[in-house]
Amino acid sequence: MTRFAWTLLSLGLALASGYRPVTVAEVVAGRAREGRVVIVGRYLSFFPATRSVEGVLAGARYAVVLEGEVFDRRPEPGRVLEVWGELLETARGPRLRFHNFRYPGEDRRPRPADLAVGETGAVWLRVYPVAGPGEPPAGISEDRQVFRLPGYRGPFGVVCLIVTRKAAGILTDARPCSGR
Repeated sequence: MTRFAWTLLSLGLALASGYRPVTVAEVVAGRAREGRVVIVGRYLSFFPATRSVEGVLAGARYAVVLEGEVFDRRPEPGRVLEVWGELLETARGPRLRFHNFRYPGEDRRPRPADLAVGETGAVWLRVYPVAGPGEPPAGISEDRQVFRLPGYRGPFGVVCLIVTRKAAGILTDARPCSGR
């Protein structure tokens, strides 16, 4: 796939998911505002870690710091990838809080948990048990929203669930997505 076609495909997927496409150069020059963004670059890792992504996303001449927690898989250092996450302006400069990624040619796309209160829909969560007697499991979405899952009886790990957003931070009526 040509670079132009890859850029057009990335733009379409980004806009459909609420993530704005920006370049590494725009971020470094201060022309990209904070919020959800998609950036293409080469991932260079600071440390070989298993549950975190720490390094830079390098463009042709510039790089932006990339950090965060792995959602469902860790990117391979040295590879070009499309990363989506939250762009933050910090005292030490711009940083991209990692949500997830895809390699060129993959059919993956951002999966934010954008449900309004009372709305039912599919969300991808990393579900884990919470310590303490009687505490319901919790789940964290790809875009780093944390939810309690009262009544959830399914598997732990990364799962697609049909849920209803009962209130801020609470999802109910969780059942597995079919065919996803």
